Amino acid sequence: MDFPKVRGGAASLMSVRNNGALDRTSIGAGPIGAAMDFAEPDHAGGASPQAIADVMLQIAHIADSLGYTHGLKPSQWTALRYFAGANNSQRTVSAFADFHATTRGAASQMVEVLVGKELLVRVPVPEDRRVTQLHPTPKALELLRHDPLNDFAGVIAGLPGDDQYKLAETLTSLLRGLLEKRQSV
Repeated sequence: MDFPKVRGGAASLMSVRNNGALDRTSIGAGPIGAAMDFAEPDHAGGASPQAIADVMLQIAHIADSLGYTHGLKPSQWTALRYFAGANNSQRTVSAFADFHATTRGAASQMVEVLVGKELLVRVPVPEDRRVTQLHPTPKALELLRHDPLNDFAGVIAGLPGDDQYKLAETLTSLLRGLLEKRQSV
Protein backbone atom coordinates (compact mmCIF):
# COMPACT_ATOMS: atom_id res chain seq x y z
CA MET A 1 0.00 0.00 0.00
CA ASP A 2 1.09 3.55 -0.60
CA PHE A 3 0.40 6.23 2.01
CA PRO A 4 1.55 9.78 1.33
CA LYS A 5 2.32 12.28 4.02
CA VAL A 6 1.59 15.81 2.82
CA ARG A 7 4.50 17.78 4.25
CA GLY A 8 6.13 19.36 1.17
CA GLY A 9 9.65 18.65 0.01
CA ALA A 10 10.79 16.12 -2.53
CA ALA A 11 8.10 14.09 -4.22
CA SER A 12 8.50 10.39 -3.89
CA LEU A 13 6.32 7.35 -3.48
CA MET A 14 7.07 4.64 -0.99
CA SER A 15 5.57 1.24 -1.44
CA VAL A 16 6.21 -2.00 0.39
CA ARG A 17 6.68 -5.00 -1.83
CA ASN A 18 5.53 -8.47 -0.79
CA ASN A 19 9.02 -9.29 0.52
CA GLY A 20 8.94 -6.23 2.81
CA ALA A 21 11.55 -4.25 0.86
CA LEU A 22 10.89 -0.54 0.51
CA ASP A 23 10.71 0.97 -2.95
CA ARG A 24 10.88 4.74 -3.50
CA THR A 25 9.70 5.99 -6.87
CA SER A 26 9.67 9.64 -7.82
CA ILE A 27 6.30 10.91 -8.89
CA GLY A 28 7.16 14.61 -9.28
CA ALA A 29 4.62 17.35 -8.95
CA GLY A 30 1.28 16.05 -10.14
CA PRO A 31 -1.29 17.80 -12.28
CA ILE A 32 -2.53 19.62 -9.20
CA GLY A 33 0.96 21.06 -8.74
CA ALA A 34 1.64 19.65 -5.29
CA ALA A 35 4.78 17.83 -4.27
CA MET A 36 4.43 15.28 -1.49
CA ASP A 37 6.77 13.36 0.78
CA PHE A 38 5.49 9.87 1.43
CA ALA A 39 5.54 8.44 4.91
CA GLU A 40 7.89 5.84 6.22
CA PRO A 41 6.11 2.81 7.65
CA ASP A 42 5.44 2.95 11.40
CA HIS A 43 7.16 0.64 13.88
CA ALA A 44 4.73 -2.20 13.10
CA GLY A 45 5.47 -2.04 9.36
CA GLY A 46 2.21 -0.30 8.42
CA ALA A 47 1.57 3.29 7.49
CA SER A 48 1.19 5.74 10.34
CA PRO A 49 -2.33 6.90 11.20
CA GLN A 50 -1.20 10.48 10.46
CA ALA A 51 -0.03 9.46 6.98
CA ILE A 52 -3.34 7.72 6.28
CA ALA A 53 -5.28 10.75 7.50
CA ASP A 54 -3.14 12.96 5.24
CA VAL A 55 -3.92 10.77 2.23
CA MET A 56 -7.62 10.85 3.00
CA LEU A 57 -7.53 14.62 3.37
CA GLN A 58 -5.78 14.96 0.00
CA ILE A 59 -8.33 12.64 -1.64
CA ALA A 60 -11.17 14.66 -0.11
CA HIS A 61 -9.60 17.91 -1.31
CA ILE A 62 -9.22 16.63 -4.87
CA ALA A 63 -12.73 15.14 -4.91
CA ASP A 64 -14.12 18.41 -3.53
CA SER A 65 -12.30 20.47 -6.15
CA LEU A 66 -13.98 18.40 -8.88
CA GLY A 67 -17.29 19.83 -7.65
CA TYR A 68 -16.70 23.35 -8.98
CA THR A 69 -18.35 22.72 -12.30
CA HIS A 70 -21.54 23.53 -14.20
CA GLY A 71 -21.95 26.68 -12.11
CA LEU A 72 -22.29 24.76 -8.84
CA LYS A 73 -20.21 24.41 -5.71
CA PRO A 74 -19.43 21.03 -4.12
CA SER A 75 -21.99 21.55 -1.36
CA GLN A 76 -24.65 22.31 -3.97
CA TRP A 77 -23.85 19.05 -5.76
CA THR A 78 -24.20 17.30 -2.40
CA ALA A 79 -27.63 18.87 -1.93
CA LEU A 80 -28.75 17.87 -5.43
CA ARG A 81 -27.59 14.29 -4.87
CA TYR A 82 -29.34 14.23 -1.53
CA PHE A 83 -32.71 15.49 -2.80
CA ALA A 84 -32.57 13.29 -5.90
CA GLY A 85 -31.98 10.17 -3.81
CA ALA A 86 -34.01 10.87 -0.67
CA ASN A 87 -37.44 9.41 -0.08
CA ASN A 88 -40.29 11.92 0.07
CA SER A 89 -40.36 12.17 3.86
CA GLN A 90 -36.65 13.09 3.88
CA ARG A 91 -36.87 15.80 1.21
CA THR A 92 -36.98 18.64 3.71
CA VAL A 93 -34.54 21.35 4.71
CA SER A 94 -34.32 19.89 8.23
CA ALA A 95 -33.54 16.37 7.01
CA PHE A 96 -30.91 17.72 4.62
CA ALA A 97 -29.34 19.83 7.40
CA ASP A 98 -29.05 16.72 9.57
CA PHE A 99 -27.56 14.72 6.71
CA HIS A 100 -25.09 17.46 5.74
CA ALA A 101 -24.22 18.18 9.39
CA THR A 102 -25.05 21.85 9.08
CA THR A 103 -27.48 24.33 10.59
CA ARG A 104 -31.05 24.69 9.38
CA GLY A 105 -30.22 28.26 8.36
CA ALA A 106 -27.25 27.24 6.20
CA ALA A 107 -29.26 24.41 4.63
CA SER A 108 -32.12 26.80 3.95
CA GLN A 109 -29.78 29.27 2.22
CA MET A 110 -28.38 26.49 0.04
CA VAL A 111 -31.88 25.37 -0.87
CA GLU A 112 -32.79 28.97 -1.77
CA VAL A 113 -29.85 29.12 -4.19
CA LEU A 114 -30.86 25.82 -5.82
CA VAL A 115 -34.50 26.92 -6.07
CA GLY A 116 -33.28 30.16 -7.64
CA LYS A 117 -31.24 28.18 -10.17
CA GLU A 118 -34.39 26.18 -10.95
CA LEU A 119 -32.78 22.96 -9.77
CA LEU A 120 -35.15 22.32 -6.85
CA VAL A 121 -38.86 22.97 -6.57
CA ARG A 122 -40.94 23.22 -3.39
CA VAL A 123 -43.87 20.83 -3.13
CA PRO A 124 -46.33 21.36 -0.26
CA VAL A 125 -47.44 18.25 1.61
CA PRO A 126 -51.26 18.18 1.62
CA GLU A 127 -51.42 16.15 4.85
CA ASP A 128 -49.33 18.69 6.78
CA ARG A 129 -49.34 22.29 5.60
CA ARG A 130 -46.28 23.04 7.76
CA VAL A 131 -44.10 20.71 5.66
CA THR A 132 -42.69 21.52 2.24
CA GLN A 133 -40.75 18.89 0.32
CA LEU A 134 -37.98 19.72 -2.12
CA HIS A 135 -37.80 17.83 -5.40
CA PRO A 136 -35.17 18.05 -8.13
CA THR A 137 -36.38 19.53 -11.39
CA PRO A 138 -35.81 17.85 -14.77
CA LYS A 139 -32.98 20.38 -15.24
CA ALA A 140 -31.35 19.10 -12.02
CA LEU A 141 -31.76 15.46 -13.04
CA GLU A 142 -30.08 16.22 -16.37
CA LEU A 143 -27.27 18.02 -14.57
CA LEU A 144 -26.79 15.04 -12.26
CA ARG A 145 -26.00 12.93 -15.34
CA HIS A 146 -22.77 14.99 -15.43
CA ASP A 147 -22.12 14.74 -11.70
CA PRO A 148 -18.39 15.20 -11.03
CA LEU A 149 -18.65 12.50 -8.38
CA ASN A 150 -18.98 10.03 -11.27
CA ASP A 151 -15.28 10.58 -12.06
CA PHE A 152 -14.35 9.78 -8.47
CA ALA A 153 -16.62 6.71 -8.48
CA GLY A 154 -15.03 5.62 -11.76
CA VAL A 155 -11.60 5.47 -10.12
CA ILE A 156 -13.06 3.37 -7.30
CA ALA A 157 -14.80 1.13 -9.85
CA GLY A 158 -11.38 0.41 -11.33
CA LEU A 159 -10.25 -1.26 -8.10
CA PRO A 160 -10.58 -5.03 -7.75
CA GLY A 161 -13.89 -6.09 -6.17
CA ASP A 162 -12.27 -7.27 -2.93
CA ASP A 163 -10.47 -3.94 -2.56
CA GLN A 164 -13.72 -2.05 -3.13
CA TYR A 165 -15.41 -4.10 -0.42
CA LYS A 166 -12.53 -3.62 2.05
CA LEU A 167 -12.42 0.10 1.27
CA ALA A 168 -16.17 0.47 1.85
CA GLU A 169 -15.97 -1.49 5.08
CA THR A 170 -12.98 0.50 6.38
CA LEU A 171 -14.41 3.89 5.42
CA THR A 172 -17.75 3.02 7.02
CA SER A 173 -15.98 2.17 10.27
CA LEU A 174 -13.99 5.39 10.08
CA LEU A 175 -17.13 7.45 9.41
CA ARG A 176 -18.92 5.86 12.37
CA GLY A 177 -15.97 6.66 14.62
CA LEU A 178 -15.84 10.27 13.47
CA LEU A 179 -19.60 10.70 13.92
CA GLU A 180 -19.40 9.26 17.43
CA LYS A 181 -16.52 11.58 18.25
CA ARG A 182 -18.40 14.60 16.88
CA GLN A 183 -21.53 13.73 18.86
CA SER A 184 -19.56 13.43 22.11
CA VAL A 185 -18.13 16.95 21.78
